[in-house]
Amino acid sequence: MFNADTVKDKLFRLKQNSDFIDDLMKNRESELRKDRPLYNGLEHLLQISIEIIIDIGSHLLAEGSHDTPSTYEQVILALGEYGIVNEKFAKAQADMARFRNLLVHDYDKTNPERVMEYAQKAPEIFRTFGKAFVDYMEKNSEPKKKL
Repeated sequence: MFNADTVKDKLFRLKQNSDFIDDLMKNRESELRKDRPLYNGLEHLLQISIEIIIDIGSHLLAEGSHDTPSTYEQVILALGEYGIVNEKFAKAQADMARFRNLLVHDYDKTNPERVMEYAQKAPEIFRTFGKAFVDYMEKNSEPKKKL
């Protein structure tokens, strides 16, 4: 079965990141536009959070004996196909993998307005994935044996 401790550690980090992004966007958005190191930190939090979702998703798919997707976008879509997250939600979020790739590989082409727009909605998206992962793990964990 899946390593619940590993997933819980990642979920904790995802929650921390979501809370921090939320705080930045609610209280320091104007600073983000002027403070390059703070803006770069936001980009990094978005990237890491998306990677956490993909890591957990890949882990749960593999442990569920589902086909292993070959791309990050396919991981997000497969989470919906196999009922780990809501399928409509997964389809709507599939482009998060492309956004992650943009941050990692085409960082010199990122549009700050797009980053800021994504950061506004990211905490809720990340929390939705987190809740779905927790629900899935609770539903699919091995029952404890009674002594």
